[in-house]
Amino acid sequence: MKFRSVAFFVLAVLLASPLQAHSGKPRHHVVIDTDGALDDMRALSMLLAGNEIRVLAITCSPGTLPAEQTAQKVRSLLSDFHHEGIPVGITTHTNHALPSWSNVAAGFGWGRNEEYFGKPAHSLSSGLLEKTTAGYADSLTLVALGSLKTYAEWLKDHPEAVNRVKKILWYNNHDPEKGFNYQVSPESYRQIAGSGIPLEIIFNDNPELRWDERYLEHLAGVRSRYGRQIHRLFSDPGLKEQVRSRKLWDDLTGLYLAVPILFNREREGNMTRIALNPMIPRDFVYETIATLLESSVTTNNRVFREFPTDKRLYKEAYAAILDSTLSRYGPEEWKAISLTNEIHGHTGIYSIIGAKMGIRAMEYFNVGVNNMTVRSYAGSDPPLSCLNDGVQISTGSTPGQGLLTVSDTTLTQPTVIFTFNGRSAKVTLDPVIAARLREDIRYGVEEFGLLTDTYWRYIEELGIDYWASLDRNRVFRIEEL
Repeated sequence: MKFRSVAFFVLAVLLASPLQAHSGKPRHHVVIDTDGALDDMRALSMLLAGNEIRVLAITCSPGTLPAEQTAQKVRSLLSDFHHEGIPVGITTHTNHALPSWSNVAAGFGWGRNEEYFGKPAHSLSSGLLEKTTAGYADSLTLVALGSLKTYAEWLKDHPEAVNRVKKILWYNNHDPEKGFNYQVSPESYRQIAGSGIPLEIIFNDNPELRWDERYLEHLAGVRSRYGRQIHRLFSDPGLKEQVRSRKLWDDLTGLYLAVPILFNREREGNMTRIALNPMIPRDFVYETIATLLESSVTTNNRVFREFPTDKRLYKEAYAAILDSTLSRYGPEEWKAISLTNEIHGHTGIYSIIGAKMGIRAMEYFNVGVNNMTVRSYAGSDPPLSCLNDGVQISTGSTPGQGLLTVSDTTLTQPTVIFTFNGRSAKVTLDPVIAARLREDIRYGVEEFGLLTDTYWRYIEELGIDYWASLDRNRVFRIEEL
């Protein structure tokens, strides 16, 4: 479309980070609070997709829906995005009655598995925020898509936490006291206003900026699960029939974080009002949103401008699986396994499993490379130890950076513990797949002899098959420790 190249140029300039020693270091470190409104689903998807935005936790406060019900929707969305490692908290109730649009918001699931969760597991928001941020190295942006109750309670319980917060970005009305998000908890606004933390209030004063057919048309071609999820929900005929106002609301918080130059700012003391520049064409806004959603599928490269995916550059066997594998598993996995094979010296089975495992762990915590500490239980004896090469190449957690260690204890079931921000997840290969790997290798040794040319050709064929057929979101078991 005619705005796509311009939108890509704007984002390329505004989202590009300077070359750093470590990659995967975002510019924004955020906590998000949501009250369960349907526009919050779009805003959350945009914030989770942003290549320069790290979401540390999501809390759920009363407002459009009760907090427990919102937590269920959030967890189902995170499950669909494979970000189950992002912690979810709830905030206690308010005396404010649920709004007229509550039933519509309750009737549509954010993810496909909402009924699976039943009563969600959760933590109370104040304790969760303290645990998540107390030792975190970077200053925080608090995003409030509902009232300010969650952040007011946290800062009241832990006043020293004020020093960790760079600013609060709040979706509300130009006149804060007229907005629904103020009316849910006026006392919370007064507390935050007196805290000294910069408060940025974002609002949409353009009634033409809507999730209409033109908006959905721009999202239809987005190559990320985040864009597809929004398009799926908001194309639902039942939803379109029941929703009276289709104005973009909380969506603008994610857009502002990613591309602040599109907005006008009006400062008044410690508060800043923020609105989209009215001169910007509506289609350009939609296309920029689409580009932000698509930024999640870009690879973070240091040497390449973009990682090669031209079939002509690959040997025939790899070119044959390129299109389908990219489509199924995305460019990050393709890059990780390609580099693993080159560095490992051959197309190995366990090294490919390790690369898939590393990508899955980064998805789980929704972090980039160089952000997790890793402890492998694959030992130092091939072929199992080949797993270590795939893990470190995919995650950037290398021994040289002190991010990867190999335990003296070796487990025959491929197992690695990944840790981010004080939280650990044990990732284990499904035992059925693990048994299949061992049997395939045993057969190769018996049939062709160990380390013969025929054996290595056999292993390469197996590796290509596993690369193309094993879905990383299905073959690993994850247990949070």
